[in-house]
Amino acid sequence: MSRRGFSLIELITVFVLIGVIAAIGLPRLRDGLEKQNVRSAKALIATMAATARGAAIQRGCAATLNMTVDSAWVTACGVNPPAANVQVGTKKLIGDDFGVTLNPSAATIVYDPRGIATVFQTTTVQVIGPHNQDSVVVNQVGKVIKQ
Repeated sequence: MSRRGFSLIELITVFVLIGVIAAIGLPRLRDGLEKQNVRSAKALIATMAATARGAAIQRGCAATLNMTVDSAWVTACGVNPPAANVQVGTKKLIGDDFGVTLNPSAATIVYDPRGIATVFQTTTVQVIGPHNQDSVVVNQVGKVIKQ
């Protein structure tokens, strides 16, 4: 009589091997995803700094990059009429989107109409994940020098 299927021992062996592979692979996958989230948050901060500089130059007025522990946004003068400050683009909820917290050395970076920071100091924005951290550095004139 021919036997079809797998024995219980064979099935248990396969499940144990799958469990061992998963136990080794899942933590590495989780760590890789967290590192990617930190890198993505850094890239978003650098992009928002460039957006603030561009808005200041384009609109011919001061623009500000505002940062809190979990979000960042850009404000500049309105276009019609150019009186009150308005939000440029959308407020980015970096903490919710990437699972990180921000620790900026200054809460704001203000750019004049030439696209140069008004306070000549280096600003460091630390991006802190659960197990990884990195930083973005904005130099004295407002340009991102380390990302």
